Amino acid sequence: MPLESIHKFAFKAAQATACAGAEGKYWEMHDRLFASQQAFEPWTAHAQAVGIDGAKFDACLASGKFDAEIRRQMGEARKAGVTGTPGFLIGRTEPGGTQVKVLAVLKGAKPFADFKTELDRLLSEADPSRGAANGGAAAVAKGAEARPGAGVASDGKLDATARASLTRVLSTAPAGSPAWIVAPKSDAKAVTLAKEISGVFTTAGWKVRPVRQTAVTPRPGTYLFAADEEPPAYVTTVAQALDEAGMGATLLTGYRSYYDQKKKDDPEFQGYPFAPEQTFLVVIGRMP
Repeated sequence: MPLESIHKFAFKAAQATACAGAEGKYWEMHDRLFASQQAFEPWTAHAQAVGIDGAKFDACLASGKFDAEIRRQMGEARKAGVTGTPGFLIGRTEPGGTQVKVLAVLKGAKPFADFKTELDRLLSEADPSRGAANGGAAAVAKGAEARPGAGVASDGKLDATARASLTRVLSTAPAGSPAWIVAPKSDAKAVTLAKEISGVFTTAGWKVRPVRQTAVTPRPGTYLFAADEEPPAYVTTVAQALDEAGMGATLLTGYRSYYDQKKKDDPEFQGYPFAPEQTFLVVIGRMP
């Protein structure tokens, strides 16, 4: 999942490992590049160090032969809800089959306690009697879901750390990148948080539309809806910024077609209509 918007060599590193993989040296190149992040160039030197012919490696790198496959994998990751690295999918195999159904996504470097809470919640849903046996972990998980985020105060204001983290990542996007933010008008704290985030986008050089206050009242949390299946790179920057600020957003790609279909099936459907030029929407859910 090379994050091109914030790491200028990320995609090149993915190309290099793919070319090494064609020579049976994927993991050797992978480990070497992770250990050499301050000295990626010249790439040929890394190839030769892991036992690959330099000229053959250079030809592979120049050809871009693995570019389409890398981008296909990036698209698959986004569809599964992965916006950065590390990302973890928790799921189960379907009865009698080999397909895995994803039940939860954990974004970023998480402590053991977060994995335990999520696993206990899923196990409790599969077997309700387990909830009492594990000390009410399911209730703990729901309580954690309702919190606004590690960097958000109870009144919806961002703390200095979250603000700095958002600014740092958002500033890596091209100046003038567009941004759309919405919050439920029935929740003053959510509106406050939306305006706080809007201010950070502006400080980071984005072109921000006025915060939209909507009658839709989403569940607690932060959501990132991308209009297309393959959104612009700056949408990944937004997801990364929210993750690093402790407000990991649930990502949905292809929202425009999803909304159109839902509205066609049910004219009363309450969602978020996108303007023709709109590429994404940051949705702030209800606050406790």
